[in-house]
Amino acid sequence: MLLLLVGLTLAGNLLWVMARHSTIGVGLLLGVQVWTVAAGGQLPAMSLGVSIYPADALAICAFCIGVARLLRHGLPARAGMLPLLILIALAGWSAARGIATFGLQAVGNDGRGAFWCVLAAALYVATTPLSAALDRAVTRTWLASVAAYAVLCLVGWASIGLHPVTAHVTVGGVEVDPRPVPAAAALVLVQGAALLMCPLGADRTATALRRRGKLLGAAVLLAFIILLQQRSVWMAGGAMAVTWWALRPVRAGQRITSAVAGATALSMTALAFAVGAFGRIGGVLSDSAAETQGDHSTFAWRVLGWQDLLNEPRSLVQWLTGGPFGSGYDRYIKGALVAVSPHDYYLHVVLRLGLIGLMVLVVLYVLIWRQLIRSGYAVLALRLMIVGQLVFFVSFAASMEQGVLLGFCLWRARRGVLSATTVTEPTDRTSPITSRSDVPSYADALPPDAMRQ
Repeated sequence: MLLLLVGLTLAGNLLWVMARHSTIGVGLLLGVQVWTVAAGGQLPAMSLGVSIYPADALAICAFCIGVARLLRHGLPARAGMLPLLILIALAGWSAARGIATFGLQAVGNDGRGAFWCVLAAALYVATTPLSAALDRAVTRTWLASVAAYAVLCLVGWASIGLHPVTAHVTVGGVEVDPRPVPAAAALVLVQGAALLMCPLGADRTATALRRRGKLLGAAVLLAFIILLQQRSVWMAGGAMAVTWWALRPVRAGQRITSAVAGATALSMTALAFAVGAFGRIGGVLSDSAAETQGDHSTFAWRVLGWQDLLNEPRSLVQWLTGGPFGSGYDRYIKGALVAVSPHDYYLHVVLRLGLIGLMVLVVLYVLIWRQLIRSGYAVLALRLMIVGQLVFFVSFAASMEQGVLLGFCLWRARRGVLSATTVTEPTDRTSPITSRSDVPSYADALPPDAMRQ
C-alpha cells in the first residue's frame, strides 16, 4: 500500500510537470530512451497487472495530458490530428480484444514499444500549446540526445573495439552486439546531422564560424553513422541526402554540378576501399557491406519472415482491422521458429491495426508532408528527418523518439494553420504566436546565396 501511495504521488507530480512545462516533458520523453540504451535496458518501476517501466509511465502521463488538451481546446482543423486519433482508436480496439484473449501482460509486452509509447508521445507533442519555445526545446533536446549517443558510441568502441557486424564479440562470457548503440539511436544521430545542416527557422544571427562548426558536427555524426554499421540507417541517410540535394534551393546549374561532384567523390571513395587505403576500418566496413548480399543476409532473413507472416490465414475483418495485441509474431524462417517483431513497421501496423491502419498512417504522413512543403526551406530539416524515418520503418519499428518527431511535425502543422489568426491557447510562459509575421517565411530562411538569385 505504501509503495502504491508513493507511486501515485510521483505520477501526480510527473503529470503536473509535463502539463505545465512542455519543454521538460519533451526532454523526459527523449531522455528516457537515452537512459535505456545507456543502462542496457529498463527495470519495471511498478506492477499493476502489467509491468510498468519508466518509459511506460511517461507515455501514460503524456497520453492523459494530450487527451485533456483535446477535450479542453477541441480538434485543430486541418492539422492532421484526426488520422492520429484514428490510429489510437484502432490500437485501443486491438488492445481490448487482446486483453480479453491473452491478458493484460501479453498485450502490454506486444504494443508498448512500437505503438503505445510512440502514439502517446506524438499526441503529447502535437497538442502542446503554441509557442516559439517548442522549436528551440525540440532542437536542443534532440541534439542533447545526439551528444549522449555519440558519447555512448565512443565508450563502446573504447571498451570492445571496432568489429564487423558478423563478428562474435563476448564480454564477460556473454555475446554482445559489436555495435555500441541500436539502430533507433543511430537514426537519431543521422537526423541530428540534418538538424545541424539545416537549422529550423531563420538562422540570420548565426556567425560564419558557428555555421562552420555545425557543418563540422554534422560531418562527425555522419562518420559515426558509417562506423556504427547499421545498414538500414545507411539507407535512411542516403535517402535523406538525395532529398536534401533535390529540395535545397540553389542557383541554376548548381544542382547538376553538385550531383556530378557527389558521384565523383563516391567513386573515388569506393576505389580507395578497393585498394585498401582505409586499412582495418575499411576491412570492417567491407565485411559489413558484404553481409547484406546473398541468401544468408539479414535482409533475406527478414523477407522470408515477412512472407510467412503475410501467408498466415486471416479473415476479412482481421485484414481490415488487424489481429489483437498479444497474439504474437511466430513464423518459421529456414525451419527455425522466430517470435520477435516483424522488423518492418508497415507490416507491423498491418498485423495489429489492419489495412485500415496502414492507409490512415499513409494519410497522416501525406498531410504532414503537404504542410511542411508550405513552410518552405525553414523546415527542410524536418522533411529530411521524416524521409529518414519512413525509410527506416522498412526494417525496424518506430521508437518513442520518432513519436516525438511525428508529434512535432503535427505541432508545426497546427502552427501553420492557426498562425493567421489570434491564438488564445495558453502557452508555456512564452509569447503566443498571434499572426503570420511570427512565423519565419520562406525568404527569411533561405541561405544568403539563394536570396541573391
